[in-house]
Amino acid sequence: MSSHSLPARFRKLTVGGRRDALREACGLTEQQLAGFGTDPDMLERADVMVEYAVGYVAVPIGVAPGFVIDGETRNIPLATEEPSVVAAAAFAGSLVSREGGFTTRASEPLMTAQVYLRNAPAGAEGRVLAGEQRIRSAVAAVLARMESRGGGLRRIEATRLTGTDGVNHLRVHLHVDVRDAMGANILNSVAESARPVIEELSGGEAVMCILSNAAADRTAEARFSIPVAALSRRGFTGEQVAARVVEAAAIADTDPDRAVTHNKGIMNGVSALALATGNDTRAIESAAHRFAVREGRYGSLTRFALDSGRLEGRIELPAPFGTVGGAADFHPAAKSALAVLGNPDAQTLGRIAASLGLAQNLAALSALVSEGIQQGHMRLHARRLAFDAGARGEEIAAVAARLHDSGLFDRDQAEALLREVRDDVR
Repeated sequence: MSSHSLPARFRKLTVGGRRDALREACGLTEQQLAGFGTDPDMLERADVMVEYAVGYVAVPIGVAPGFVIDGETRNIPLATEEPSVVAAAAFAGSLVSREGGFTTRASEPLMTAQVYLRNAPAGAEGRVLAGEQRIRSAVAAVLARMESRGGGLRRIEATRLTGTDGVNHLRVHLHVDVRDAMGANILNSVAESARPVIEELSGGEAVMCILSNAAADRTAEARFSIPVAALSRRGFTGEQVAARVVEAAAIADTDPDRAVTHNKGIMNGVSALALATGNDTRAIESAAHRFAVREGRYGSLTRFALDSGRLEGRIELPAPFGTVGGAADFHPAAKSALAVLGNPDAQTLGRIAASLGLAQNLAALSALVSEGIQQGHMRLHARRLAFDAGARGEEIAAVAARLHDSGLFDRDQAEALLREVRDDVR
């Protein structure tokens, strides 16, 4: 066995056996292996959740407090490795909440199952739609529990597609109200259950059956209105900051290259909330970026405007969040995060996410158009350097402050300043 080669039976080993094999093959120290977690319960859960499990990753969770959303105060847990995300959310959330908070709405939780067929003859679209009752009967057993909770199949669509390779396909969409689930498993089951009937009705051959993560029918919207005077900061008047925020947002909606980073900043918060609550971060992010290009070009998910001395902010984005199923009601951290939020249903969680994304964007833009974003980032980076240099407890803040004052952010400087701090204590 060459170095780094794992045994052929690696998959069949217990999680403990895999960890031992990984340590031996890769030459890991006990400390390095412990970086993959040591809690026995979490190791067992990891082995249930994913294949070939060897551990779990501990991602920091912070709480952005006091978001007033539709008149109710929410403390929002965020799981992220990136500095400034939680601080930015807390800053903007507090700013907006002092001025009345966020107002939101959410659509019904509709998600889409897709069946793609080749060689469907002319008129197949009409035959599929005319056979709706047969399709409903085919998926009835799969959707029985969902229907008992108020969900179920809402409508069917059939569309003829011609690909760039010239091949013609028929796409059948089954739109399902998934209630509090994210819906991936149920949607895939719906598509596969409907497949034989759709093939018979259309005269085509199914190529694949799968959910769509686009989630264009499952959106959430949040708005705020605050006096521009509340935005004054670091030598800039509130009027200046507000006008520049509007201008910066317009730039993002004009330039796709700027919009990518603009929307990434929004998703800093939304994805951190998704991770904290055991939701599918990749699905939520892909849905948001697909939504950003719905008008034929990639643009901003937010809109800002000035009106009678007030800054108006708005966001709309897909919100395919679930509060049951998957990791949401299995992972202990996800269950704790949902408890912090007051155990919302899926639509409410989507509305919280929209408010958070709008707050994240306001914080980023207001910093960008005034003092810039690096000052805050480097302050937090200094704390990491201090810790990495060996500072602990109160030493971290002391070393970080001296690093920030020195303007030199590297490990050697952090170690030198730690020695200074310790010498001062003596």
